[in-house]
Amino acid sequence: KICPPFDSFEFIPYVGASGGSIITWKSNLFSGSKVFENDYCVSVEFVSNHNNEPWILTNIYAPCTAPGKWAFLQWFKNINMSDTVNWLIVGDFNLYRNPDDRNKPGGDHLEMYLFNEAISALGLVELPLKGRRFTWSNKQLSPLLERLDWFFTSALWTVTYPNTFSSSVVNETSD
Repeated sequence: KICPPFDSFEFIPYVGASGGSIITWKSNLFSGSKVFENDYCVSVEFVSNHNNEPWILTNIYAPCTAPGKWAFLQWFKNINMSDTVNWLIVGDFNLYRNPDDRNKPGGDHLEMYLFNEAISALGLVELPLKGRRFTWSNKQLSPLLERLDWFFTSALWTVTYPNTFSSSVVNETSD
């Protein structure tokens, strides 16, 4: 087992000192099969062993360089996901949606615009984050804090599971 009590997983490997993503689950609750993978994400279709309801989870780890972000946003905006799919899309996007997602002035306004444009084009709904405002710190004496991790759903998901939200945990070793 890789992450007890989870006994099944799919992943994309890290490249250099960053990246990599894993989805783990309990096979007694869900059957899961990878439906898509590229340098930015892994997507798993789950079927509930309780009620046979299918849904897709996409776990993102986006690049942090400007050229990488632009390539990611072009791909992201053009994902073709049916409106009839219950879809969660989560992860480290290395992007923020507005200047308030940083505790200090700065940021690339064009990247913010393109990120929001992609979210809108996909018809995604942002899940509220409970517990804290920022998800990343440079861990300096006067830290830069940013919200880089995002949690979105399809519109159908919000109707099917209206009480879904995301919450954060403190993690000292990685974001």
